Amino acid sequence: MTTVFFLYLGHFALGLLATLFLVPERAGVKYFKLCSAIAASMMTAAVYLALRRYGLAGGASAPGGSLYSIVLAAAVASLLFCILYNRAAHFSWRQLLAPLLAASIAAGLACVVLSTPADRRLLVAATDVTSILLLGAAAAAMILGHFYLVVLDLPIVALRRLTILLIVALALRAAVVTFALLGPVAAGLEDARQVALGLWSPDGVFVWMRVLFGIAGPASLLWFVWKTVEIRSTQSATGILYVQLFLVMSGELLAKYLRVAAGLPL
Repeated sequence: MTTVFFLYLGHFALGLLATLFLVPERAGVKYFKLCSAIAASMMTAAVYLALRRYGLAGGASAPGGSLYSIVLAAAVASLLFCILYNRAAHFSWRQLLAPLLAASIAAGLACVVLSTPADRRLLVAATDVTSILLLGAAAAAMILGHFYLVVLDLPIVALRRLTILLIVALALRAAVVTFALLGPVAAGLEDARQVALGLWSPDGVFVWMRVLFGIAGPASLLWFVWKTVEIRSTQSATGILYVQLFLVMSGELLAKYLRVAAGLPL
């Protein structure tokens, strides 16, 4: 479970940071500080779990295998840049915000890519990137919805951007999951594919729960989110986004479990 939560927390933190480029400064310093603080907390927990389970040297079962030390160093670098970004936002060092945020995301993405298995790097990397985008879009949209009660002149275009990102991210995530389940069988996925087809097998049930909670559930809410944003009913949109975030988080956590337990990149 250490690897499951290392991946889950790391992806969640990176996704939240990536969405900050789409939010205007008018959202206020508190929004950027809150999101970066949440991301830093998640990264800290992920690094702590990895160190507690695998230490500095790691092992064969560690994320990234033989590259574990480099993966860990990239995660720590991403965390440090994230903390510096938070402090720069606090002290209004505007000229440093974009470089620090970009550095944190770049180090995090390096950690993600290096932790993927070499024989399936393209498929797993696509899975990770779409997971990052989906988690970030769902969380950022929900958090931003609350700030419309605080920042009264915050333009609706900010929430609309994140809603569009949420729609695109969910579509890409669904495409990758569909490919993993129905596309050409990649090397090493034969046994995992059979697990997915076995509905009542121990892991097969989780596959269909993952599809239901993480893909079908959020997709069924997209129309309601879009319409409430269009009519500028931000409180209603935020309420729906709460449910959306819960479903996305549940689906992505199940996806990380299936990746570690069954070897199926969903």
